[in-house]
Amino acid sequence: MFRTKLRATFILGLLGVFYLSGAALAEPYAPIAKDPGEPTIKDKEAFYPLEKMMLQALAKKVPDRSAVKPPPYPGAVIVKAVLASEMSSGEGTFTALPVVVLHTTDDVPKVLQFYVEALPDWSKLTRFGMEFLYEGSGEFKPMRKSSLVTPNIVIMELIDDLKFHAMPDAKTEIMIYYK
Repeated sequence: MFRTKLRATFILGLLGVFYLSGAALAEPYAPIAKDPGEPTIKDKEAFYPLEKMMLQALAKKVPDRSAVKPPPYPGAVIVKAVLASEMSSGEGTFTALPVVVLHTTDDVPKVLQFYVEALPDWSKLTRFGMEFLYEGSGEFKPMRKSSLVTPNIVIMELIDDLKFHAMPDAKTEIMIYYK
């Protein structure tokens, strides 16, 4: 009985050390979209197995909440995350920022308003039918190197082809490029 109490005390003490040291499990940036268990979007059933695999692999790529400056949009779920990667362009080799992609049932103006209020120091730009918010006030060119190395948020209306079975009623996609 003494050994059982000693083990329990040791384990609780160890968990306390992890908690106090910050080594405890990190809080994910936002909830991951849940696999609905079967296709939910008519005429897009063939994509369901691929989406299911993507959602299963997603947990390994979801950033910690403290790693991403912009807050997650309330109620949005993560459907995709991409780690930082080396890229090449006419401007040379560079490291593209990691990105986390969220979907929400709210419309673009409501999502944009949230981020404009949450990030008052960021600049706003509208191009290609998408809304961009980016850190700082320097030059920012969507779809170019600057959009891959400058923290930014892309907010766009979701077309049916980009919707996931996990959230078939989503209206807006939010792509957050972060350092």
